[in-house]
Amino acid sequence: MEMMNTPILLMALAIVLSIGIERLMELMRAIEDHVEARRGDMSIWQKKAERLRDRIELRLDLAKGGSPSAFQSVLSSVCQYLSPAPQGTPGLIAISADQVRSMSIRLRYKLIAVLLGVLFAWVFNLDLFALVNMSIHEKDGYSILLPYWLGTTVSGVAMGFGAGPVHKLIDALERARLTRR
Repeated sequence: MEMMNTPILLMALAIVLSIGIERLMELMRAIEDHVEARRGDMSIWQKKAERLRDRIELRLDLAKGGSPSAFQSVLSSVCQYLSPAPQGTPGLIAISADQVRSMSIRLRYKLIAVLLGVLFAWVFNLDLFALVNMSIHEKDGYSILLPYWLGTTVSGVAMGFGAGPVHKLIDALERARLTRR
């Protein structure tokens, strides 16, 4: 029963946990969206958008005195927060509270997911590098040397980013194993 050895089962556990984290984050976000919709109060996000606007204006003012490339750099990073102006105000561009909300929520849940991934990796001792190393060492005698804490943390971060990155990490490690032959 070669297919059911420990490294493969633990890699499958990593993928299952990363899918579980993705679904948990989707559920938490849906609950938060529902609560905000029932409350109907966007003033919090409007205030955050205004504070962001003030910080952006300050940085633009500071960048005007510097090099044109610095100003262009600040301006291009600012553009991701801008939204089209409402009808009747030609040429006016404002910061969208909805976009600030969306980006804040996305960042918050990505950070929570990564923290959960790292926590699960430490709780279940999931070090994908060590797992691939076990299968490499069994067959070829090669090894990937990485400190346990780093391998576990990187594995947890990959799990927090979802099943896709975990699968890509496992594929990359397997390709590295195959090229060493």
